[in-house]
Amino acid sequence: MTKLLDWIGRRLALWIVGSTLLTIASMWFISAAYRAPDGEEQPKVTDWMQAWGSIFGVVAGLGAAGAAAALFVHEQRRSEKAERQLAEERADAALSVPRSVTLTPAGFGGHGHVGNQFISNAAIGIYNHGENAIRDVVIIAALPDDGPQILLATIPFIGPRQEHRIREDVRPPVAVPPGPWQLPTIPATITVCFVDHTNQAWQKTSNGEISRTTVPYPAVEAARPSDGTTTP
Repeated sequence: MTKLLDWIGRRLALWIVGSTLLTIASMWFISAAYRAPDGEEQPKVTDWMQAWGSIFGVVAGLGAAGAAAALFVHEQRRSEKAERQLAEERADAALSVPRSVTLTPAGFGGHGHVGNQFISNAAIGIYNHGENAIRDVVIIAALPDDGPQILLATIPFIGPRQEHRIREDVRPPVAVPPGPWQLPTIPATITVCFVDHTNQAWQKTSNGEISRTTVPYPAVEAARPSDGTTTP
């Protein structure tokens, strides 16, 4: 829309300037070249001034129309800029909710040795630093190297400025993908999904990525539910 208004504004300005210059040039040429027919009196200066006055009135009208059009284009640009700024401010304000939700690093317990380990429990903490409650909170742990995704916890409600600590028994135990990592500090990617006070669903990962999502959460569908118990 802005590009179209710019194009119209430029074409209109060129048309008005060109029309004005052409009118003035035509008036000068006619005044200089006109010769009254034989037997008629040559037009006087006042006659030419009257004619030019009428033409200048038309030119002034064109100028007024151009000024009105330019003002319209300016107001449209300013309105679009204000709308974009408002939309950006609203989007930034909306992101303040997921930004205020943080997670502690997940700790995993289990048995085995490097290359043959099994997770039998997990512990994690979630903090809501915001001024509004969040609900339908789901926490998912994705093990490295495209390993299994474990549904760690489902929390109905976390109030404003509250924390929730979870210890989940993972049953049956989940095999850890082969690699150099070991319990309890396996570098799992943690995803939290929740619904804010405006009924907007969010998804946030431990690497800082934030995105809008839907309910039911698509991220939950790929996760393996745990048959364990959650201990706040």
